Amino acid sequence: MNYIQGFLFFYRKLLLPSLLFSLAIAFVGFVFTGIFSFTTVSIGYFLLTPLFQYFIYELRNPNEYFFYNNLGLSRLRLWVMSLSLSFLVCVISLKVF
Repeated sequence: MNYIQGFLFFYRKLLLPSLLFSLAIAFVGFVFTGIFSFTTVSIGYFLLTPLFQYFIYELRNPNEYFFYNNLGLSRLRLWVMSLSLSFLVCVISLKVF
């Protein structure tokens, strides 16, 4: 398993909760303002991904870092790659929508 596959395995646990909560935040904004904003979804995704990473991997399952460390992915590298991918998704979604 190379770095990219290991990282995608790591990121898979963050993708769904971050996306669902950012959509929920945008829906709450839609209820109050009447306007659904993909900007809110993308910025919410960028801000919620590190939060879920902290809750899932730092508090709930801190021993999983040993698994990723054996794959050659340090904790710092996983944080940087996760933030980078979240930022990239945010920028691309802001440009598209």
